[in-house]
Amino acid sequence: MSAPSNAQKVSAGTYTPTQLQKIVWGSGSLSSLPKLVQLVSVPPHASADQPNHPAKAMILTGSSLSKTSIIPEAEKILGKHFALTYTGIGEHSPVEGIRKALGGMKEHGANVIVAIGGGSPIDAAKAISYYAHQEAQQDEDKHGRKDGKDDDFIPIIAVPTTLSAAQTSRNAGYTDGGKKVGVSDARIVPRALVLDADLTLQTPERLWLSTGMRAVDHAIELLYRPDPSPLLRNMWLGALRDLFHLLPMSKSQPRNVDVRQRLLLASVASLWSEDRVGALGLSHALGHALGATYKIGHGITTCLTLAPTIRLMARLPLDKIGTEQLVALSESLDHIPKPYRVDALHDDIAPPTGALLQQQPYKELDEQSATPLRQRAEKVADAVQRLVDDLGLHSTLQPLGVPRQDLDKSEYDIPDA
Repeated sequence: MSAPSNAQKVSAGTYTPTQLQKIVWGSGSLSSLPKLVQLVSVPPHASADQPNHPAKAMILTGSSLSKTSIIPEAEKILGKHFALTYTGIGEHSPVEGIRKALGGMKEHGANVIVAIGGGSPIDAAKAISYYAHQEAQQDEDKHGRKDGKDDDFIPIIAVPTTLSAAQTSRNAGYTDGGKKVGVSDARIVPRALVLDADLTLQTPERLWLSTGMRAVDHAIELLYRPDPSPLLRNMWLGALRDLFHLLPMSKSQPRNVDVRQRLLLASVASLWSEDRVGALGLSHALGHALGATYKIGHGITTCLTLAPTIRLMARLPLDKIGTEQLVALSESLDHIPKPYRVDALHDDIAPPTGALLQQQPYKELDEQSATPLRQRAEKVADAVQRLVDDLGLHSTLQPLGVPRQDLDKSEYDIPDA
């Protein structure tokens, strides 16, 4: 077999999975907690039948969710595996709450975290796991031991009640002194997920729908990430299709549990768990800066930043966005349903990005032939903005507490995108 010509660009890359072991979904799936606690409490290098410390779980949540029936139900389900509940996790996960929660785990002998809620408690759980490992490493250094084991990372079970998809990421964002900071490590990714739509019925509508837009943000920004992943692209595009279909349905049928269940699955697909380092994109970076500084939920920041960011990406020179990324962003229009999709390339789903790249004019794309793709990408921005408006989530910065004089300086607080 002859080798490919040097002039021919052949797709290449790697996919590295995380330590995610199991996903359980469906109405009533919260009942799977005891078995999952036993599963994740076994160290990564140990066999399932190896003697281990008794599995004891701390439930980690925020003050709002602690006032619902969900937390007492989870405590009861855990039974002998329940150690304590910590409810001091605020929005954007302030570091003070993270430190107190870790202290409570030590005091009660807990060795598993069950994080219930949205992005804040789930991110806080990941930060706690990371800090536990750091403390153990420092203790080893003091005693001259360097075992390098992963046991020091506290295993996490994530039970999301929103659509933010924090449970799939290797990153943990939190705030320290009002600034967004974070840690990143493959070993803090939750090892099990429970996607129980029954629990989301108590999630406020605005939070539920806006975090659904956050999932849209994930799916789109992954399409133009600098290192493309063809292996996962169809998952992101499928998530985008589901989110555009199901979010309006959930608004009009708020008690439809099946729609909510499918949205939970779409949110996971929008940011499928992978061990890849790096920022997603500008919309996320802007959201982190705005959210931490002005205490705006990440779902709402997405409603402010995603459509303008897509327009910006559509207008970037090819050497800034990349041919494959621009083609993928353009292709996403064909996965957006009517009435949000306008002037799509086909009545049905278009050929995949990989096939389009083998055709003219995509094969030898230049600035002139990129124009139709840019136009289609801007229509994706139009569709996103229309979805935001239809969901009742349209916002501007000043009513959210961002002073006009702060707009010019906010760029200096934005991390690399």
